[in-house]
Amino acid sequence: MKIFKYSLIGLVLVSLIAFMNCTHDDEPNPVVDPGIGESADELLVQRFTNPPVFDGLIDDVWSEARPLVNRATVLSAGDREIALNPESEGDASIEPTDLMDPYTGESYEYSLRGGHDGEYLYLLFEWQDDTDSQDRQSWYFNPITSTWRGENKYANHKNDKFYEDKFGMMFPIGNPEGFAGGTCTVTCHTSLQDPQPGQKTSRHYMMNPDELTDLWHWKRVRNALSLSVDDGYVQYEEDEGFASANGRKADEGLAIYTGNKFVDPVTDLAGPKYVIPGRENYYWIAQEEIDNGTAKAVTGVAADGVLTYAGGTIDPNGDPAYSQGFGNKRMPSVIINPGGAGDDGRSETQVRAVHTGSGWQLEIKRELDTGDPTDAVFTVGEEIPFALAIFNNAAIGHGQSSFLTMKIEN
Repeated sequence: MKIFKYSLIGLVLVSLIAFMNCTHDDEPNPVVDPGIGESADELLVQRFTNPPVFDGLIDDVWSEARPLVNRATVLSAGDREIALNPESEGDASIEPTDLMDPYTGESYEYSLRGGHDGEYLYLLFEWQDDTDSQDRQSWYFNPITSTWRGENKYANHKNDKFYEDKFGMMFPIGNPEGFAGGTCTVTCHTSLQDPQPGQKTSRHYMMNPDELTDLWHWKRVRNALSLSVDDGYVQYEEDEGFASANGRKADEGLAIYTGNKFVDPVTDLAGPKYVIPGRENYYWIAQEEIDNGTAKAVTGVAADGVLTYAGGTIDPNGDPAYSQGFGNKRMPSVIINPGGAGDDGRSETQVRAVHTGSGWQLEIKRELDTGDPTDAVFTVGEEIPFALAIFNNAAIGHGQSSFLTMKIEN
């Protein structure tokens, strides 16, 4: 990746200055360009004369933008109290205690740069990650129970991670209480009461009625066709204090994804809703593939696990290609589509993503002011606090970096 080189440059410059001062005491000190530098907590959004080509590649113009360089670390989030994975069948002892385990303690170095042209905000977000994680809860066949199951959403251990890479950013809308000093930490509430099956005891919601924050959530698999974040917001919930309080909502716009699950009305057994016979190592099904007949609708799940679809069957018995964890014919858990493709509130924050083999580099583009009351306004000449999160092959185990400030230059 092309980041994190500034400390070395600074060392070279310091050494050069020292050498010049020692050998030329009788001459004026030379003017040395200190470089663009970096910051650990302030993102300087400079005005572009010519904005970058919005394609996920790093144009030369980005070398002029001062980066915010920091780490996002996965912190403890409190006990989960009840089992979250359906496979655990209510036995919480199978799952780790802390909500963030087994990711707790992981840390991801990142660089964030910004610019604007008076109309659009541009961001270049890079972080370290050797793997492009796409294997999100794939369907596999359990030969012991003769049932189709989904890989766990919440990892039980280090080798149980079957999810997608993601990032999140949060900005205040207006002036929510405490956000300027606490950023996303003021929206995160832990140790919530009365969790019901599938409910976490940590939730995001605002502290007071009528408060909002803007929430950008990029999902590597589910946003593969919308080329956007899944734009949303966080609001206050009247059942605050309880695990049922979920303040995260989606902006107005087309749904970008749906689940790929079918339940046979005769056997009451579950399996994938659509399959692409013969395809290997695929992690989503596009709606277009359903419409054009490439993906086949499953019409039956037999007691021995055999799937029936129009034109054929899939028999997983004795075939390791459908095995948990490594089977290359496991089926996707999600159906995706382009959504509004940048033309509605849910997809208007556009993303162009490239995995380099050692990490992610993403360009992000959004209007400074969309006019949507559920979107933050980025005002030229002002500052706005924000926070970000990095999810490395994780549903909820995110590294967080809070207490950041964006300064938008004239």
